[in-house]
Amino acid sequence: MNEINTSSQKTIKDSFYNVMGFILPIVILIIYTPIIIHHLGVEIYGVYVFLNTLLAFISLLDLGIGIATNKHIVEYLATNQLVRLQKLLRSMNTVYLMIGCVYFIICVSIGFFLEFFWTSVGNQENYLILLLIIGATGFMYSVFSNFGNSLVALQRYDIQIKISSFYVFLSNTLILLLVLNGYKLIPILIGQFFISIFLSLTYVFFSKKIFSLLELKYEWHLEEIKTNYKYALPIAFNNIASSSLVHFDKILIPAFLGSAPLTFYSVPGSISTKISSLSGTLSSLLFPITVNLNALGDLEKIKRVYLKSFRLLAVLAGSITISIIFNAHKILFFWLGNNFAQNSFYVLILLSITHFILALLSPLSNLLMAMNKMKFLTFGTFAMAALNLVSLIIFLPLFGINGAALSYLISVMVALWMLWYSEKFIFLIKVKSHYFVFLKLLATSLPFYFLTRIVIHPLIQDIYTLAILGPLSVVIFLIMYRLFGFFENDDWNEFEDLFQKKISTSRIQKNNI
Repeated sequence: MNEINTSSQKTIKDSFYNVMGFILPIVILIIYTPIIIHHLGVEIYGVYVFLNTLLAFISLLDLGIGIATNKHIVEYLATNQLVRLQKLLRSMNTVYLMIGCVYFIICVSIGFFLEFFWTSVGNQENYLILLLIIGATGFMYSVFSNFGNSLVALQRYDIQIKISSFYVFLSNTLILLLVLNGYKLIPILIGQFFISIFLSLTYVFFSKKIFSLLELKYEWHLEEIKTNYKYALPIAFNNIASSSLVHFDKILIPAFLGSAPLTFYSVPGSISTKISSLSGTLSSLLFPITVNLNALGDLEKIKRVYLKSFRLLAVLAGSITISIIFNAHKILFFWLGNNFAQNSFYVLILLSITHFILALLSPLSNLLMAMNKMKFLTFGTFAMAALNLVSLIIFLPLFGINGAALSYLISVMVALWMLWYSEKFIFLIKVKSHYFVFLKLLATSLPFYFLTRIVIHPLIQDIYTLAILGPLSVVIFLIMYRLFGFFENDDWNEFEDLFQKKISTSRIQKNNI
């Protein structure tokens, strides 16, 4: 049976797997998105974004049960409560089956509503059929949720990321092939439904190989379900607030401006959101580790984990954010064309700053969830969501999609207060030396700006040079940060040790071939 590893080297190793799984969607986004938008059109693509936004809200039906199940898998394995773990897994299979049925019914109901009510856009598509297919896909994912989630709980990121990366490639390639042959949303969603079946069966195959207790059997143990939901419900409230914060703009923009502006808003947003999603992906590694440390009452080690993760993620997110901002017009112009560069330039800059702030909050969020400190986290997230809604109502009619981006940025300022409060009153951190990372980022960004303007910009002449020099600018920023001596010695030494181990492992594998 797998054990949960809490070592720093294991965490960094898992981080590499997460980064590898993070890069592929970016590559696909860069290559596929312009082609898909060109063939679908900005209006139909806007409908596609709107549907995905609806699905994000519907997915909240699990009420945080996935995170709760992962937490209890870790705890039961650590304490060798295998009988109880089996009861939990089989009970959650039953719960997920029920959630899948409700998901399908809600999707069909929304399809009836949209077909009757929303006739201003999407006349080329039948909303009822679209939501029927989406409901069937969501049902499949729900039924097999335990199998995918268990890989995360067991920290088998190597398997989980390989499967999910292959799915991302397969799904997006199918979309690309369909639009190139003139198909629209209904065939696209049908194809994704069949891919979801393949993905679910793949998770079942690999999960059962490494986790013998995991079976597709259904039982109903009320005590385990109550225990799970007792932990999950506070997370659910936080997830509702988080989804509202992230998706209010994509719901209101079509209502105020139509579906085409939603494309001009969401596509550059798909770039900036990678900043916070990368941080969230890497920070998720902290969850099982913190569950163990919290069970042992080791607050001091939790504090060290937080400070190290904050420093590293702030530098990584900062380097990406600054590179995007300094190259914003070049990115939009060569990637999506002059129309996007004119309409989405300020959106990209504002959303990049927004997601940098959210990236700083990711380590804190994962640690607070693992420590069962959900009240504070939920309060802060609801405050951001409420502020975002009020700001959208004010700024969206006045400034269009730029107003939506500005509203989002204003709302996440609450996150800075959350960081200060939690460090002062929860982690009891007295010396705030890690905040100097902001000054270090600023000091590095000044010479980096001139380097970008004088050297990098003249070299970017087309999408190919952008694809090379865009990521390279992030690497250059990190090298400059290192040359200025801004990295903590402990952080850099761990990366060097892991890199040397990777080289040694590769040589051994090569010699064995």
